[in-house]
Amino acid sequence: MRRAIGFGGRRERGVTLIEVLVTMVILAVGLLGLAGMQVRGLSIQKDAHGRALATQLALDIADRMRSNNAAVGSYAFNTSYPTGAYTVPAPPDCVSAPCSATLQAQYDMSQWFTRLRGGALPGGWANIVAVAGTSAWDVTLMWAETGFRTNTALQTSLGSTCPAGTPATVDCITVRVWP
Repeated sequence: MRRAIGFGGRRERGVTLIEVLVTMVILAVGLLGLAGMQVRGLSIQKDAHGRALATQLALDIADRMRSNNAAVGSYAFNTSYPTGAYTVPAPPDCVSAPCSATLQAQYDMSQWFTRLRGGALPGGWANIVAVAGTSAWDVTLMWAETGFRTNTALQTSLGSTCPAGTPATVDCITVRVWP
């Protein structure tokens, strides 16, 4: 009679179990890295979206200023972020009835500033100032940055167009307009 040879006499050493655990640790670290990259990408995308909106708003007011060259001085607005207040009288109805150039500027500023402060940019604010010695105007838009550029060292290295005294967590963009 022959005896069946089995594995009962061999000792298990757990090498396979250790290999599986090491593989799981490596996989977990890789997945954490992937999640970190995803979060960083979303943050950078949010910053880019804010800059795109600010550029669109700056070009919007630039077009309004160019189309109403007779009252371009009525578009001036220069207050500190965000302590200044912009108050405009009830906007005239320039849609159903013709307006003078000054009333048109009031209507434009009311429409534009409502869009700016109404959520287009978080904490949105603006300065519109004449450039000394030229017929140009600088339109500076400011907003509270919550994404990648809240890193003040990075913001300093990238350069800032913010007026003096603006908090470091505020991002700015300036567009020069020649009406």
